[in-house]
Amino acid sequence: MEEKIRRSREHLSFIRGALTAIAVIAIVYFASMVLPVGGAAKKPGTLQALRKAKEIERVIQNNYLDEIDEQKQTDYMFLGQVAGLEDEYSTYYTAEQYAAIQKKQSGSFMGIGISIAVSEEQDGEVVITECLDNYPAALAGVQPEDVILAVNGTSVEGKTSSEVAAMIQSSEGNVVLLQLKRKAIAEPLEIEIEMTEMERTSVTGEMLEDSISYIAISGFTGVTANQFKTTYGELKIQGMEKLIIDLRNNPGGLLDSVCDTLSQVLPKGVIVYTVDKNGDRKERTCEGINRIDIPLVVLVNGESASAAEIFAGAVQDYKVGTIVGEQTFGKGIVQDAFRLSDGSYLKLTVSRYYTPKGHDIHKVGIKPDVKVEMPADSETDVQLEKALEVIRKMK
Repeated sequence: MEEKIRRSREHLSFIRGALTAIAVIAIVYFASMVLPVGGAAKKPGTLQALRKAKEIERVIQNNYLDEIDEQKQTDYMFLGQVAGLEDEYSTYYTAEQYAAIQKKQSGSFMGIGISIAVSEEQDGEVVITECLDNYPAALAGVQPEDVILAVNGTSVEGKTSSEVAAMIQSSEGNVVLLQLKRKAIAEPLEIEIEMTEMERTSVTGEMLEDSISYIAISGFTGVTANQFKTTYGELKIQGMEKLIIDLRNNPGGLLDSVCDTLSQVLPKGVIVYTVDKNGDRKERTCEGINRIDIPLVVLVNGESASAAEIFAGAVQDYKVGTIVGEQTFGKGIVQDAFRLSDGSYLKLTVSRYYTPKGHDIHKVGIKPDVKVEMPADSETDVQLEKALEVIRKMK
């Protein structure tokens, strides 16, 4: 019995000590948030930095005139911490922002198969300019030249085409209700449409003269490699003997996407490799089973960046094609995303990439084999004309 009492007293003593320690820590913390603390705030997470953040919060709360969005303040605080790196490619995203970026990079989206535009000739009305055959809108009876009055009961008056497209894509349950005005019909139409998954077109192709094919790649998304494979195969069937790939104004995209696309034309070997802050090297390789066996020209300009430069650099290093155009943008660094505990993300520059022959193109770019600038006042595509001239001489 005495032993039990002794243990009980020891337990109570421990609890009192713990509570006292917590109280002391709390007092010190709250005092530090109010009382002056020596030294400047030079590092995130230090007592000086935390106190200064609290001081700024108090001044704002006591003096700022308008309403305060505290969530936005908090998000900008985190954004500012990353902005202090002074790296334009590193940033902070809320969970919602990152989800939207991922959706865009995937190359697919939920849609109904229409193109829209705001018509100045029709007092800013939102007009359907195209209705794709065999897609939900056309199958539901929507027609080109229909005017969109409302989306899911919300008027589109005064909105841009991008805003209206966002209204459609954000429809709950992937079902959208369009209110439409159609010529020769007095009353507005209401059509309910079930959306379907669609791909953003990043690859287009056509046959030019002399059995020369032309493929334009606008960006490298999750669907680009498959779109390239399909377009490349169709042009082969049509008798392609020479190929021009246009990467002008291509801002880049996913590393996996450009590597999967390059694997369809490169010989066996390294496509690109990266080196991180610790000197660790990672290689992306190609088996070489689909090496291109026809003359190839790749068009680039000053807006060809990142993944587009990986493409041009590999083609140039392996000498499987000729690069025509202007010096590229010069983005030779790679970013990775890190998920935080609350679902938000940090995107940080984590490595530098090199072409197969070890060229570091960051802030340098890819130098074309045949330099051709595009005059600002040119009425013709002089770069494409030069590419045609070059490829006609190739065997």
